[in-house]
Amino acid sequence: MRSEPGDKTYHREFIEYALLDTPGLSSGTITDILRGAKPQRPDVANWQMLGLINRQKRNAGLTAKLLNLVHLTFILLRYWRAPVFMDRPDCFSTQYHAFCAALLSDSPHKHHQRIANRATEMLAQLVGTHGFVNLLGRGAGQSFGATCGLYLLLKTGYPNEAEAILHRLEDAVLTAGELPLNLFAPAPLPENPGPENPQTPGWYSYNRHDDYLAFAGYWLLKASQLLAPKIRSHAPETTAKNIVTQFSSSSYHAQMTLCGRQNFDVSGAPVIVSGQGKSARLFLPATGGEQDAPSLYDQASNPLPAIGETEFSRFLQTRQISENKIDVSFELAGIVGHRTIEFQNARVIISEQIPDCAANEVELFRILIDGNIGLTRIAEDTIICPKLGIKLTSDAPLHMIPQATFTAAGPATRIRAKTGQGNSATLTISWGGYDA
Repeated sequence: MRSEPGDKTYHREFIEYALLDTPGLSSGTITDILRGAKPQRPDVANWQMLGLINRQKRNAGLTAKLLNLVHLTFILLRYWRAPVFMDRPDCFSTQYHAFCAALLSDSPHKHHQRIANRATEMLAQLVGTHGFVNLLGRGAGQSFGATCGLYLLLKTGYPNEAEAILHRLEDAVLTAGELPLNLFAPAPLPENPGPENPQTPGWYSYNRHDDYLAFAGYWLLKASQLLAPKIRSHAPETTAKNIVTQFSSSSYHAQMTLCGRQNFDVSGAPVIVSGQGKSARLFLPATGGEQDAPSLYDQASNPLPAIGETEFSRFLQTRQISENKIDVSFELAGIVGHRTIEFQNARVIISEQIPDCAANEVELFRILIDGNIGLTRIAEDTIICPKLGIKLTSDAPLHMIPQATFTAAGPATRIRAKTGQGNSATLTISWGGYDA
């Protein structure tokens, strides 16, 4: 660490947290390691939380306690929207929600732990039985967020949900031969990892593999040291109004964020896990990518209508119309369109309309499906997924474009429709056999 350059990618607060928790290191040694690396203090919840906890560890004096109280108040006012931590104001990420909660849960302060317990209830709902804890927002699919969730759920009495996460971690390790950065696309780290390398989906320019895996290992170690807590019978019905929506049935589990600023904060399509339990598979992965930094994800990875590969929709807002219905508004070529998503027990119905657009130019849907799941077009308006027993049907001709772009799970198959006449269409995703 002493030889690490103190550039803008140096995660000083992260490294200081680890050093302060390492037995046998003197304050002089820690100062020497961190010399020349300035705290960054960006407007991001987890960085602010790290600054608070590091100060708490360094200094127990009265002045530090007062400063910590003021800092915690600022953090709660700016990022805490009970029961979730926002990644940035009005932007949600499951990974960084889990990390913030883990930092507070690991704190000796009872007030911190109470906040963390409240935040963990939401995680238990998001994990369900499938074990994909980290599906939404910045850093989706990264092992770092999954291990934070594992630690929290074990500590607060959700062993079934924690076991489901552990299964995903173990499965990824077996597939990659190591703990990978990205659980959705587990693979050995290539020689030249980075946001432009197709072998590293889920990798953004700010990622430092040693930092992220070190933190994943830290929370795995903390989880292994936990005493058995009192087991909770089930996760409570916890909601984060206007932030996250989810729908779960025996056929699938769907999640969406309802707010955000960048394409990695929000998506025009839900993230969908097909099935439940250990056999569940990611069907519609997280999309969008880190659009304010170099990445594999360009505008074409945003699953909203477009005109060819030159003009793309701009997300406007998402509204929850009812318990199981969402309205997404977007702008394309100066025209405002709407996509309605309805969740039913064995199907998801996506309807969209773009008034006044030239119908022969607009490509509707542009839904991105995990490219590792085999799809077959059996009719002009029907595509099936034999492995998962899923059928996609539309009132307009459907087209498949394999490896069209990237999601957090790697290369994706794009499903699109050109109506030919009119400028609206409906896509139905059905479970339960091809007669669903």
